[in-house]
Parts: sequence; structure tokens; C-alpha cells
Amino acid sequence: MIKTYKLTQALRNSSFVLRGKTGNGQRYNFSGGDPLTGKPATLMLGSKYSQDLLEKSDMFKKGYVVLVRTDDGGETTAPEQKKEPTRVEEVDSPEKLLEWVATELEKPYQQPKAALAYAERQGYVFPNLTLE
Repeated sequence: MIKTYKLTQALRNSSFVLRGKTGNGQRYNFSGGDPLTGKPATLMLGSKYSQDLLEKSDMFKKGYVVLVRTDDGGETTAPEQKKEPTRVEEVDSPEKLLEWVATELEKPYQQPKAALAYAERQGYVFPNLTLE
């Protein structure tokens, strides 16, 4: 059985080592993420030992790593449903966007495009906003 895991943070690559009961280390290399688009890094594991060690780790229990899909030789479970993005109607100018992101998301930006990209990764859309 092959299981696919993802990081909950959008990182390009991430690598960490978990130690089993006997002290043997197992390295997990997550890759393929893109922070600009919000795509998380993923990892596919086929080894039952590796899967069990990861699923018993604090990273998995605290939600930093989540199980996305389990493949049983052809039968695939659907990935979790994405929630509907939150609409922010009151933001209609680049200046208001910068102010909103700084106050609501506590991230000061100077460039509206960067602020918009960050807010969209956090699940917000601005239907009344037009950037030039």
C-alpha cells in the first residue's frame, strides 16, 4: 500500500529524520512544493515501517504532516475537500489591500501583488479589487 503525505505549510522542500524504538534513523524528504502558489511539498511512502513511524510522530499528531491519499493497488481515496475561500468585499484598492493584510493577517507588505498572493494562499479572495 502506498500512502501520500503532505506538509501543511507551503514549502519547496523539507527534510527531517525520525528515530525508531531501536534508535535507527529514517529520513523523510518532502519535495515538489511551491510557496508562491501555496502548493505543499509531498512525500510518497510504500514501506509499512516508514508509514507507521511517520504516523506515530509528533509532526503527524500535531497536524504539520497530513495523510492525503492511500493507494491500494488501484482503489484511491479522494483528497480532502478544499473549503470555499473567504470573500472580502470591502477591499477595492491596492492601498486598502495593504492595510487589510497588515491588520487582519498581521503581515506588512509594501507591494500589493505580494500581499494579494499571500492573502490568497491563506484562503481569501477580493472580488472588488483590481491591480494595475
